[in-house]
Amino acid sequence: MRRLASVAAIALLALGFFSTSAFAKDRDPAHEITSQIICPCSCGEVLSGCTCDTGKSMQATVAAGVKAGKSKKAIVDALVAQYGEVIRGAPKPEGFNLIVWIAPFAATVAGLLIAYFVLRRLVKRRAAAAAAGGGIVAPPRDGTLPFPSGRALEADLEALRERAESELRDMKGTR
Repeated sequence: MRRLASVAAIALLALGFFSTSAFAKDRDPAHEITSQIICPCSCGEVLSGCTCDTGKSMQATVAAGVKAGKSKKAIVDALVAQYGEVIRGAPKPEGFNLIVWIAPFAATVAGLLIAYFVLRRLVKRRAAAAAAGGGIVAPPRDGTLPFPSGRALEADLEALRERAESELRDMKGTR
């Protein structure tokens, strides 16, 4: 058990080391900016992967801004001024745009609460029905039905069986 724990700890350490240091890419600032902007043309791709002419010119603008030493905010603000707010991958969390940030979480919480209360109510009803004797009852082994008027139901079932058999005989005779 002790050996298994040490092997697991070493594996986790190795995984953490390789995932953070060995495979970490040094991102250039231009890629960080272009990965958060959407191309304004009809392609609708993220700017870092866009191959259309508009995307390439915007990528060149970002690269030139980075080379000139402009901040990320200044570059993004210049692109937003030129192309509009539609190029942002995510809207600014201010004003009316807060709805975009809050609504998914609020809807998820509301859905979970509704599901909780509906399921809680269903469980309470089922428990009350079982306690009152209205739950699912296994049929007795003697062949009778577990209902208060079992004989009447057996008579109805027998009539239905006879009707089904006569209809089957009629169907076989017509073929």
